[in-house]
Amino acid sequence: MAWLRRYWLELTLATLLALPWLSLFGLGFLWLWQNGRVLEWALAAAALGILGVPLRILVRRRAERRMAELRAADAFPEEGWNTEENEAWTKVQALARQHEPLNFDDRARAEALAWEVVELVARHFHPTQPDPMARVTLPEALLLTEQVASRLRRWVVQWPGATRIRISDALWAQRMVDRYGAGARAAYSIGETLYRVGRMINPLQAAAQEAARYAAGTTGNFLSENMRRRATTQLIEETGRAAIDLYSGRLRLSATELAALARADAADAETEAPLRLLLAGQAGAGKSALLNALAGTPRARPGRRVVEHRVEVPGRPPLNIADMPSLTTPAAFLREATRADMILYVAAADAADRAPDHAALAALSFWAGQKTKLRPPPLLVAMTRGDLAPGATAEALARGLGLPEDSVVPVVLPGGDIEPLWAALTAAQGAARLSRHERLLEEAATPGLAAEAGQALRGGWGAVRAMLRRPERPGK
Repeated sequence: MAWLRRYWLELTLATLLALPWLSLFGLGFLWLWQNGRVLEWALAAAALGILGVPLRILVRRRAERRMAELRAADAFPEEGWNTEENEAWTKVQALARQHEPLNFDDRARAEALAWEVVELVARHFHPTQPDPMARVTLPEALLLTEQVASRLRRWVVQWPGATRIRISDALWAQRMVDRYGAGARAAYSIGETLYRVGRMINPLQAAAQEAARYAAGTTGNFLSENMRRRATTQLIEETGRAAIDLYSGRLRLSATELAALARADAADAETEAPLRLLLAGQAGAGKSALLNALAGTPRARPGRRVVEHRVEVPGRPPLNIADMPSLTTPAAFLREATRADMILYVAAADAADRAPDHAALAALSFWAGQKTKLRPPPLLVAMTRGDLAPGATAEALARGLGLPEDSVVPVVLPGGDIEPLWAALTAAQGAARLSRHERLLEEAATPGLAAEAGQALRGGWGAVRAMLRRPERPGK
């Protein structure tokens, strides 16, 4: 064989080094046999196996606790997942808890299990479609392949020898197993059976050795089951994460494409566009005064349309403040709110009529309840004119509007301290970025006619140029 002629020096060296240690097993058993110590050794091995029963129970309990901790830690592995994605993840975890552990060499069942997870997630996102697994585009599938391959490479390079063992070596080993594996297993089984029958000459000694064999076997099987259960859970969860990203639409755009959309979402943005903050409220609530206080300079220009203001204050996060006209109808407010990354609603503490505020916030709440695939923009309420309403508190206003207490921030205008409001806006930056991320993904999923026409024209022009290009002459 070619491989033997090529590596005979290495094989010879490995044999010379391993032979003294391997001989200890045979020579040690021979010494026990010659000195009549086989029975004592077998009884001692059986006793140790019996003493290990409490340890196996403790190890099982600790393994179950660790599995529970891992499941709890992985309950929401992606902070940016919305309600629908979290519901899909709950189904994936339920499957992981119910499924029996796979054998390490059972590739067919592992592949079938992976497909089962993908189908489970696909049907969650597309329950009414006859072919839910096919509800993806080619760019999404390619991006998923790219991301999974990148994660897989980082995992594989940690294996010992992964960077030195060639695929041809693994294929050769597999061919050897396919060719000689069945015969080797049969020979071992026959030899073991004959050995166990031969031990019956001394029944007491044979019984002790069988007890030791059973104890060692049960311990090994238990440890192997824990490893297989964890590997099966990991297979289900990793496949589930990738499927959720795929079928929820998070792979419609790559990180580079999302950054380009974020830059285009606001004018004059260079790297990442500032978050779009919608400033809304009733007439006379102090919206213009609050805008001037946030910008540090007079900016308010009351009118009948939304006015965008780029606000950059040293030490503060930049904002693209969309100052909308005084509140008129819930529909007008909702139209702008669905395009915002954050919402700052201005409510006067001494307002005579709360009905417009309730109607606007109710419309926003109803829209957020219908859009399970979108995270609603974080909402803050600036309570103004508190000095004109004795006894008015942020807690009372929050209860009246049906909002969490920490979402209402009292401000004094003009000239008052707005540091608490800036702190609340800064704390909401993370949730606002997640909201924008999901909004951009949804917008990219349904491009307008102009975008589709432009893409078709660019593709057609590229095809025409390829056909008209002169072929290069050989040798150039």
